[in-house]
Amino acid sequence: MAKEKPLELRWQCLNCYKIHRGQDGEKKALNCCGSFIQGYWANYSKWGKQKWYGR
Repeated sequence: MAKEKPLELRWQCLNCYKIHRGQDGEKKALNCCGSFIQGYWANYSKWGKQKWYGR
């Protein structure tokens, strides 16, 4: 079995599609274009959980 990588939360701006990581990634993604963002877990085994936010 391959060793699984740790989960990493990523935020993507849905206007320019830039991906922001780290603790303040959600705030950076919201401030990026001021549009909707999508949060997802990288390295999730089957299906990642997605959250949708907008401002």
